[in-house]
Amino acid sequence: MTTAPAVRISGRVAPGFEPVRGEFERNFAERDDGGAALAVEWKGSLVVDLWGGTADTPAARPWRHDTKQLIFSGSKGILVTTLLQLVDRGAIDLDVPVARYWPEFAAAGKERITLREVVTFTARMPTVAAPVSQEDLGDPEAAARLLAAQEPESDPRADGILYGPFATGWIVAEVIRRVDGRRLDRYFAEEIARPHGLDISFGITPAEEHRVARTEYGPGFLDQFTGFVTSTDPLTQRVWQNPLPFPEDEETWNRPGRRFTLIPAANAYGTARSFARLFGILAADAVRDPDDTPRLLSRRLLDDARRVHVQKTDQLIDVPMVYGGGGYRLRSHPRPGPDGNSFGHDGAGGSANQAWPRVGVGISYVMNRLIALGPDDKRASSLLKTVSRVIAERTG
Repeated sequence: MTTAPAVRISGRVAPGFEPVRGEFERNFAERDDGGAALAVEWKGSLVVDLWGGTADTPAARPWRHDTKQLIFSGSKGILVTTLLQLVDRGAIDLDVPVARYWPEFAAAGKERITLREVVTFTARMPTVAAPVSQEDLGDPEAAARLLAAQEPESDPRADGILYGPFATGWIVAEVIRRVDGRRLDRYFAEEIARPHGLDISFGITPAEEHRVARTEYGPGFLDQFTGFVTSTDPLTQRVWQNPLPFPEDEETWNRPGRRFTLIPAANAYGTARSFARLFGILAADAVRDPDDTPRLLSRRLLDDARRVHVQKTDQLIDVPMVYGGGGYRLRSHPRPGPDGNSFGHDGAGGSANQAWPRVGVGISYVMNRLIALGPDDKRASSLLKTVSRVIAERTG
């Protein structure tokens, strides 16, 4: 006799994908998931669409089919997709100086920095040097002015990749605003989300707040940042304490003052279903005939965007990273199998949003309980491995 899961799981899986549902259930039973959703689009068909758990623990609000979740740095995958559409349309060139589109950015020795360097974290611009408060994060134009005035980072550890949580988004958003006239959130809504039926947005409106999951810190989540929070190293302080991405008060990311603003590199919200659809479109575009009309981005552009541009260990956080030329995060070690050439961008706390071009898959796992990066959090990895195995069996 099968024991019913302690958490009610809703949704459906296509025949043959039952093991994926079982793994999703195990995330709640064994891996401390709170509320979450998983969606897989395969060659245009939604083959996994699951959700369960609690969207808001204090309010006892369950996760529903239309619950939107913040994906933190997963937002960078949405950010660069938006930028790349303008590249595809000929409005922006990744290899010319940012200052061509934003003259003030040339100040203080930045006249040669390109957008490709910015989106691959090789521009020596990981952070705003001037003091920034939690409230300041929601003012991208003010942050852009500060970035335009400052010098590139001089610390030798900025050679190669130097990742930062916010600055890349402010630079890209300002370039989009200068070129197109619209802010990033409006451009994305009008040119990508609406035409493709995507329930994804940068920030949310007050009318949507009732269906947004409440972010919560899982046990040990903040412990992984203790070294950064207490560090007296000036570079660490500039990148990771100005301000702290995750303050002790977890409500920081749940307050209207944060939700209703635009933080380009860190506050994209959406349903797993829509993230999977977006990355499914990109997976299909990445392998279609170069002369075919793409749904979103051309094959030629995606070939360049997915080609390894930099593969190094960030010397500040000691994490190996691989970025394609368009700003997508790539696998550190490509391998055979359905997910072996995936691209996208991961998000703090455990979310995964990826395109798998080899098999035409878009996959999204989103959750509201943040758990420390590393071996303690197997939620996303277990799901990705199971989906990959099921698809390999069905295509083998």
